[in-house]
Amino acid sequence: MWLLLLVVFPGWAGFAGPLVIDIGEQPPLFSRTGGIVDTVVERALHTSGYEVAFRWWPIGRMLGRLDEGLSDLYVTPSNTPGQQNPHEFLLAARGVFFYKKSSKEPRSVTQWADLAGKRVGTVIHSPLRPMLEKAGAIVDEGPYEAMFDKLDTGRVDFTATADVGGLLTIAQRFPGKQAEFGFSDFAYSEIQAGLFAVDNPGGLAILAACRRGFDQMKNDGSLTQLLKDFFGAENYRRVKIY
Repeated sequence: MWLLLLVVFPGWAGFAGPLVIDIGEQPPLFSRTGGIVDTVVERALHTSGYEVAFRWWPIGRMLGRLDEGLSDLYVTPSNTPGQQNPHEFLLAARGVFFYKKSSKEPRSVTQWADLAGKRVGTVIHSPLRPMLEKAGAIVDEGPYEAMFDKLDTGRVDFTATADVGGLLTIAQRFPGKQAEFGFSDFAYSEIQAGLFAVDNPGGLAILAACRRGFDQMKNDGSLTQLLKDFFGAENYRRVKIY
């Protein structure tokens, strides 16, 4: 699941100091050491003249704040509470199937039927289980990181997860071996992530500033370089941006 960031600041404008952004940690997408989502948000706002300071929270606390409507400005995926407010989506995560290119039968998934009889790694209590079982797959649930260890050693045929998170996990757990893994063009879901704000002039101004900064990053090449740094020259073009 894409984690969320919650942005809290002492006023809409005219204050000293940075925007204080509360964030729940869920590596590798949201990380104290620099996840792709928090990095993109910070740099987009910085490009538009805002300084940002992150304050880290457990995910449960963050979801609770959104559910109770306690936040005026926040970053969250499109599958959480808080979707009623204006927003600017920046990135998307697509649910895909990773595979090992060096397996005996290098192959990808083009449809659910391709999973029949295949062992698919996913997280514990995965919402994908009913769909995988309907397709005839053998479901292998476990901790997130273990899914890729099993894929690397051939204990599963595929690992089902978000493309951006999977690429970052592979880069961290198997440095220098990223080219040995592939993932499907076929996607079973798509979740966007971006900045949300209450519908008032201050909130809309922050959204507009974030969009301007993000568009400038696209135009000056800094976003391309950032994506290459995170995902590598082979895969950065497969990350969906808005």
